[in-house]
Amino acid sequence: ETAVREDEEGRIIVHGGETDADMIRRRRKRLEQNDYAQRNRRVVRDMIRYVYVLIDCSRWVRDKDPVLPPGTKIEAVIGVLQEFVQEYYDQNPLSHLGFVLMKNGEAEILTQLSSSSKTHKLALQSVLEMVSSEGPNGGGEFSLQNGLEVAGRSLGHQPRHGSREVVIICGALSSCDPGNVLTETLP
Repeated sequence: ETAVREDEEGRIIVHGGETDADMIRRRRKRLEQNDYAQRNRRVVRDMIRYVYVLIDCSRWVRDKDPVLPPGTKIEAVIGVLQEFVQEYYDQNPLSHLGFVLMKNGEAEILTQLSSSSKTHKLALQSVLEMVSSEGPNGGGEFSLQNGLEVAGRSLGHQPRHGSREVVIICGALSSCDPGNVLTETLP
């Protein structure tokens, strides 16, 4: 049985039943208890990163650039990437990194996703040896679509709780792709 009466200040008080105001107060209290920000607790999302770096090893990066220090564009890129590997693991100790090479219109995984900086540095060093053995006329064309598909297939198997990212380092002005990159590449 619900009884309605008025208090000293003229507010209506309902006894015996739950009012809308009571339901709202109870809901706010429950949400407040679950709100991590108000309880001074920090929730960290995407703390683990899965990153593939796509490296252009086509004929376009084997040229000497007059602006860069002595050497070719790919030598400068590999030098910067070796520094990046160390910096990446210093800032993201739980994360994984991998490299994909793009040359001759194809893409191949140089290193799988891993948290070993030594493996990546040795693999990057082997890229310099490969490029010097092939000479300035090797490397063929750059294919962005193939690189994205190779990285996307591998990243698709990674857990959803981490962020999945692709970084592209490209020296070519155009891409030689088997289809339309915007519509046919994996999401």
